[in-house]
Amino acid sequence: MFLTICVLFIIFPLLPLLPSAHWSIRFFDFVRVQTSVVQLLLISTSFIVWDVFSYQHISVIVLLTVVVAYQLWLILPYTPLFPEHTPIQQFHKQQLSIITANVLQTNQAFNTFTDLIKKESPDIFITMESNEAWDQSISKAFPEYTHTVKASLDNFYGMHLYSKIRLETGVVKYLVEKDIPSIHCEIQYASQRFNLIAIHPAPPSPTENETSKERDAELMLVGKICRASVEATIVCGDLNDVVWSKTTRLFSKMTGYKNPRMGRGLFSSFHTKYWLLRFPLDHLFYSKDLYVSEIKRLARFGSDHFAMYYKVAFPLIDVDLSHPEITDEEREEIKEIIEEGYASAKETQQE
Repeated sequence: MFLTICVLFIIFPLLPLLPSAHWSIRFFDFVRVQTSVVQLLLISTSFIVWDVFSYQHISVIVLLTVVVAYQLWLILPYTPLFPEHTPIQQFHKQQLSIITANVLQTNQAFNTFTDLIKKESPDIFITMESNEAWDQSISKAFPEYTHTVKASLDNFYGMHLYSKIRLETGVVKYLVEKDIPSIHCEIQYASQRFNLIAIHPAPPSPTENETSKERDAELMLVGKICRASVEATIVCGDLNDVVWSKTTRLFSKMTGYKNPRMGRGLFSSFHTKYWLLRFPLDHLFYSKDLYVSEIKRLARFGSDHFAMYYKVAFPLIDVDLSHPEITDEEREEIKEIIEEGYASAKETQQE
């Protein structure tokens, strides 16, 4: 029995390497921290359970060690054990504070959330899973946030942006699925123009999309938008993906954008109730001219997600934003991911 468990925990973490986008495969990307802990416990316990080590036992221990090393290689950059990104440029004293929050549409704790926002008083805050009821409560509580972009939906994918800062432009786009919005803004701040993109693609799960194709396609499309821009850019929201997944790492490579978790910590933002099953799903990526000077996970407010707080610094002088090189194979992979996402979304709409 113990040997079988060891073999399963050799196989499970390697499943995301398969080309399948099915939720049952992609799930094991989310639980790499948890499975790494189990693997380390299994390796330690093997020296107690097995009195005599056969060739089979040694092989299993070696394979467990190799696989846990691979998992730690993926995870460790987002822990304090890894060097934190420190930019060399000088930054404007004026810094932008942003909160992103998946509020959970069925959550009725409106006052708890508004108290949280009042306490932090961000320049901009973005809500996901927010419907008309959430918008009415927030708009009433915060008349000072006069600049807004709203997509009030009752399908658990509504999205709202509230800003004290004037928006040069602010539009809602539906990149892959006709009922999954994203918000795209151009903002002037700290003597610099920058883009802000907020997304909340549907996750691969038995109750949502069967595969990750739509989610992956949306992230790749946003990556293409970022590569086509020469302006400072922030991409944030509930990505329904972990930062070490193949898709998110491809997004980081194609854009060159940084994640403030690097060298600081996981800041797992979901699920608020189950600490043994928490994953970092809510993210902010920023172009290399910017810098996130502060990141923190905020207190519970009734949702299944924690809200995330960021403070973003802007450079005093222009920084080269030339795009990183990607291979022809990576370009083809990005193209295929987008095409498969469109096709999967179309099939779902026709059902």
